[in-house]
Amino acid sequence: MTARIQYLHQVIAQPDFWNNPTPAYETLQEIEYSIFYKHQEYQRWCSILEDIKAALELLELSADEQLWQEAQTNLTQLQQELETVEIQQLLSDPHDQKGAFLAITAEVGSIDAQSWAAMLLHLYLRWAVNHHHKVYLVQESAGDLGGFKHAIIEITGRYS
Repeated sequence: MTARIQYLHQVIAQPDFWNNPTPAYETLQEIEYSIFYKHQEYQRWCSILEDIKAALELLELSADEQLWQEAQTNLTQLQQELETVEIQQLLSDPHDQKGAFLAITAEVGSIDAQSWAAMLLHLYLRWAVNHHHKVYLVQESAGDLGGFKHAIIEITGRYS
């Protein structure tokens, strides 16, 4: 059981938990989502693993390049998903699942520093979008010759 689920169970065990129905309902929804999501994830991994096993059994009987490629693709996908879960387990504090603010500042007023700040901002924006997070520009100070002197963004989403 993850630390977050344990924390939520402690919240539910409080005698005044039901005194405020809105947060109580949200807590129960979070627990339900976590359990449902974990179960779906586990079922998907079992299915991928069964596909890999079946492919390996068939490959023992006869070599098939397409089947070999499919097994490798499935194994790579499974490995990537398990690595993601491992990182999420490391980030098990309740605050780790929340969003983040990111400030990028070009300390030196040169064009290179401002361009580097713009590249960093672009890099983090692409990361957030690729990980299905929402991004909001909170504050920006444009550079004199392009780029940024300073920018603050808010990234919302789980494990951002």
